[in-house]
Amino acid sequence: MLFKTTMIDLSNYINVREAAKRLGIHEESLRRIIRIGTLPAEKIGGQWYIEKDKFNTFKNSYNTKSGRTKSMI
Repeated sequence: MLFKTTMIDLSNYINVREAAKRLGIHEESLRRIIRIGTLPAEKIGGQWYIEKDKFNTFKNSYNTKSGRTKSMI
């Protein structure tokens, strides 16, 4: 049986460790945010990866003190 493999360009992605570091929160807190669907991510090879554009959008709206997204008026 032949398996089709696809190479994914990870240069457009950031891993959970780096993303959590940039947000100033614990990695498991970020994984929880991903699991509930607040931040879209893809699981590749057993690890979560976040598209850089989506991460930057999330980072601009995330309040690390309250753990909630900033409300827009």
